[in-house]
Amino acid sequence: MEKIKDRRTLAAAAGICLLLVIAAVSLALTLTPADVAVFRTGQSAETAALTLRVLEGYTESPIENATVVILETGKTYKTNENGLTDVIEVPVIRDTRYDAILEKPWGEISLIVYKDGFVPYALFYLQVLAGQTREGVKILLFEQGSTDSEEPFSIIEGPNRVWVNQLVKMYRPR
Repeated sequence: MEKIKDRRTLAAAAGICLLLVIAAVSLALTLTPADVAVFRTGQSAETAALTLRVLEGYTESPIENATVVILETGKTYKTNENGLTDVIEVPVIRDTRYDAILEKPWGEISLIVYKDGFVPYALFYLQVLAGQTREGVKILLFEQGSTDSEEPFSIIEGPNRVWVNQLVKMYRPR
């Protein structure tokens, strides 16, 4: 009697495994690369673009061959003789924490800029809009030893002013 019960359990487990394999194959055949990106990031597959201008902090002269790392993608880019990057495509990663209060229509990315002899620069929450190019984001690098600290600069871009003003109006005490 127990052998029959074990065989039934084994048969049921094998049947469930077969159904799972069929479901996985069916799903794999219907997904596009954009769909896979959504599962990987938990975000939409929308993209935006940007260019950066990397300049010396005191003179604002261009810095050539600075390295820009986009944290969300891990990709690196170099600046040209004018301190400019080529157009960089980035994912639009929306902060959905405020959606129930006042949706932020933009996404936010983070980056770090390096150049030998200069203090690294980290920029967080840089705003990007889907389908648009944000041009000439200004990054100021300072030579090592030219400031009181050798700690990396850490900059946080504040939210869009229109959005902030709407939020302040919504919650103003009456």
